[in-house]
Amino acid sequence: MRADGESSGIAQVGAAAVADDRTGAVCDQAAAQGNDESGAAHDDAAYRVDDGTAVASNWPDVGAGVTTDGSVSRADVGAGVTCDGRTTGVADQGMTIWLTGLSGAGKSTIASMLTDRLTKLGIAAEWLDGDELRRALGKGLGFSREDRFENIRRAVYLADMLNRHGVVTVVSLISPYTEMRDYARQTLPRFAEVYVDCALEVCESRDVKGLYAKARRSEIPSFTGISDPYEIPPGPELTLHTAGQTPEESVNTLLAWLTEHTSLKLNQ
Repeated sequence: MRADGESSGIAQVGAAAVADDRTGAVCDQAAAQGNDESGAAHDDAAYRVDDGTAVASNWPDVGAGVTTDGSVSRADVGAGVTCDGRTTGVADQGMTIWLTGLSGAGKSTIASMLTDRLTKLGIAAEWLDGDELRRALGKGLGFSREDRFENIRRAVYLADMLNRHGVVTVVSLISPYTEMRDYARQTLPRFAEVYVDCALEVCESRDVKGLYAKARRSEIPSFTGISDPYEIPPGPELTLHTAGQTPEESVNTLLAWLTEHTSLKLNQ
């Protein structure tokens, strides 16, 4: 793992994050928070998605790896291969699963559910939510390109530390610019980018707080997808199309991909 991640003065917070019984418990997983990166969090309901489609990008059909109830059917994955092609050992469990996409696409719901499922499967896992990171560590940061990038650096710093302790870190951040996600990929060697793809009009229809409407009225500046761009990932490890499938099905697809392509020991 490269050592060029910038801590931005959060070493003390990061140290506290690995102090309890569950290494790296940096966020409350009791509720799925919104992740709009535009200055206001959505209600849980905004992310309790009732539909969505999950489609893998350039990976074999691994549906058989997931049972009808959504559990992973393989008891022992054993050694595997990281995203950069390196062979890993059984103990090499720490990695980052980076969920990116528009506000309302379903990132936070999927991240929360995935973290819970991984924990139940015997994997040390933690969720870093974009809005929670801003509230806890991003005081004073705005929504300029530079401030957004600083928020990404802080998330990468925490993910790096958690990964080094063998913790799977699930990050849900809009992270709208390619250079931001490239920075995360280059800094975190065991990294999987998951594009949560959802049409803008569908995301707007899920926005119970009307943030998109406010952004269209110019009441919220620099809102991704309206007044600020979102750069679609050119080559994510996995794409989830969340307009025609439930969050549970999207999580099952993610677990199937992890079973096939990583060294995670997904024990029932």
